[in-house]
Amino acid sequence: MRFKYIIVVQIGLLRQVAFVILLLVVSNVTGYSQSPSNDKKRYRVTALKVGSNSTSSLSNVAEAYPKPLFYIPSAFTPNGDGINDFFGVKAEGIGVFNIQIFNRWGELVFEADDIHTLWDGTYQGERITSTDVFVYQVKAIGKNNMAIPAERGNVTLVAEGLPDQ
Repeated sequence: MRFKYIIVVQIGLLRQVAFVILLLVVSNVTGYSQSPSNDKKRYRVTALKVGSNSTSSLSNVAEAYPKPLFYIPSAFTPNGDGINDFFGVKAEGIGVFNIQIFNRWGELVFEADDIHTLWDGTYQGERITSTDVFVYQVKAIGKNNMAIPAERGNVTLVAEGLPDQ
């Protein structure tokens, strides 16, 4: 039997580099590893002789960053129950990050340059006590140094069940 493996590493949104390896013997992908921070993935293709487990060829290691991805929730409930108490962005493949959150009057209520810094639903140190909609803007650059279009949207702060201050 003969197999063909194609590994596509996406470098950008518009540009792709494909490593195509056509092997004349049974092949398999081995040596996959991932760094603990979930940033870079590494691949290596090994060619095995038909009917034997001995290696006949070993490719170079191809490294790839995952395509930058965002997940931004649409609501949160900062009521101290331990469920959805903070608003933030979950992402993969992000190098540089900034989030800004504005109230309905355009005032900046929260800003962070660290993707792990989450908004707790306060403004100027005071808890927001009524349900309201806020506008966010996320700017980021991928680990591959590629600019990502700004992400804009709304998040609802649901104030029901807030503990007394």
